[in-house]
Amino acid sequence: DGGDVPADADSNSGADDTAPAEEGEVKDTESSAEGAKNDTILGGKSTPNVPDAYDFKSIVPEGMTYDEQSAAAFGDVAKKAGLSQEQATMVASYGMQYMQQVVDAATKAVQDTQAEWAQEARDTLGGQFDAVVAKAAAGRDALAAKVPGLTQMLNETGAGNRVEMIRLMAAVGELIGEDGGLRSAQAGAEKSIYPNTDFKRYS
Repeated sequence: DGGDVPADADSNSGADDTAPAEEGEVKDTESSAEGAKNDTILGGKSTPNVPDAYDFKSIVPEGMTYDEQSAAAFGDVAKKAGLSQEQATMVASYGMQYMQQVVDAATKAVQDTQAEWAQEARDTLGGQFDAVVAKAAAGRDALAAKVPGLTQMLNETGAGNRVEMIRLMAAVGELIGEDGGLRSAQAGAEKSIYPNTDFKRYS
């Protein structure tokens, strides 16, 4: 019987016939799974509402500059994640709140440290605190007349609370007499070590 078809031929033929159908089923399954990612039990089928561009200006705190470059970079991430404007805004808002908490914590840490310096200065100087600070203030004022921004620097950096800085300024204040003249290293000496400086301006 030359008309008989070999069993192997029948088997291969059947496999070839079903292969395309199986591939199609796999693609359909993957597509369904991809579409179901955003589905919920109660919400049912969802349709992505991804904007062409995101706008986060509404969540920027007053006084803070809106960073277009950072907003665009986050917008790219949000678009890849398939986030709507509302979803992206919620995520961005949380991120800004977290960042603000970090900044507030860092600021508080600096303020606490400066407060510790002030307490250390009071403890170290003890009963002489007021007198030393008075001399330091005189020295500070004398230098501030020549160095604009000195007082601001002492406040911004907290250096004005350091006992070392207080003593340094007090030493400068010691050089300034009550009459505005400069005290000599030797009592009673009339010659100034700064002959060209009019210290009366600082009285």
